[in-house]
Amino acid sequence: MTFPSSPLRPLSAPEPVSTPVSTLSSVRARLGTAGNTGVDAAPGTDSGTTEPVGITSVQSTAPAEQLPVVPVPLPEVVEEVPEPTEIATLPPLPDHAAVEYPRSQHTGEPRRPWILLVAIVACWLSVAATVGAFAWWWYQATTITEFHASARLLTWTHPDPVSALAIAMVILVGLIGLLMAAAAGTAGYNAWAGHRWIRIGGLVCLAVTGLSFLLNWWFTYAMIPLAVGVALFWLPPVRRFFAAMDDMRTVKPVVVPTYGIKYGPQSLIGSRD
Repeated sequence: MTFPSSPLRPLSAPEPVSTPVSTLSSVRARLGTAGNTGVDAAPGTDSGTTEPVGITSVQSTAPAEQLPVVPVPLPEVVEEVPEPTEIATLPPLPDHAAVEYPRSQHTGEPRRPWILLVAIVACWLSVAATVGAFAWWWYQATTITEFHASARLLTWTHPDPVSALAIAMVILVGLIGLLMAAAAGTAGYNAWAGHRWIRIGGLVCLAVTGLSFLLNWWFTYAMIPLAVGVALFWLPPVRRFFAAMDDMRTVKPVVVPTYGIKYGPQSLIGSRD
C-alpha cells in the first residue's frame, strides 16, 4: 500500500516575542530618581545619567503599574443656623389679684374709698357754690345802686350802666363764673372715673377758680370746697384707687364679630347673604 506524500512542513522553534514595557529611565521618572529623592544611587549606575551603565532596556510581561488614586476630601459645608428670634406677642395681662385692691361685686370696678367720695362731693359743692354766687351777683347787678358794687371788675372800671363797657364787663363776669363751675365739675367727674391725671388737673382747676378774686367774695368762697377736694386727691387711699383703675383699663375687652349671624328658619325667610 502506497500512502500519498503529506505536504507537512518541518517544525521550527518559535521565535521569542519580546514586549518592551518601559525603559528604566521612564520608571525612574515615574518613581523618582535617587538624586531627586535624596537616596544614594545604586551601585553600577552613573550619577550624572538616568540609566545604569551597560543596561539599555528591561523586558517584562507584567502589566504597567498604575499610580494610586488618592481621594480629595470635599470641603465640609457648614450650614449657618439663624439665631432664634422671639415671636412678637402682646405683653402679658396684668394680674389683678396682685394689685390687692377690693372690687365692687356689682360693677367689677375697684371700690371707691370714702375719702374719694368726700373729695368728689366737695368738688360738686364748689360747683353749687359758684352757681349760687353767680345768681346773687346777677340779682345785685340788676339794680342801679348795687351794680358797681356787685363785682370788683365793675368797681374798678366803674362803667356807665347803659354803656358798651358795662355790657362787656357783665359778659366777662359771666364767663369767669362759667369757667369756675366747669373747672370744679371737671375735677369731680374725672375723680369719680378714676383718672390719675386729675391730681395735677385738680391743681389747674383750682388755679382757674382763682379768677374769683375779680368778682366778689361769694365766688371766692366757692374755691374752698374745691381746694379741699383737690387736697384729698393726693392721699394714699385715693392714689391706690387711681392705680387700680389704670390697671383695669389696660385690659381691652374682646369684641366678638356679629356678622354672619342668621335668625329664624332660613327655609322660610330665605338667606340674608
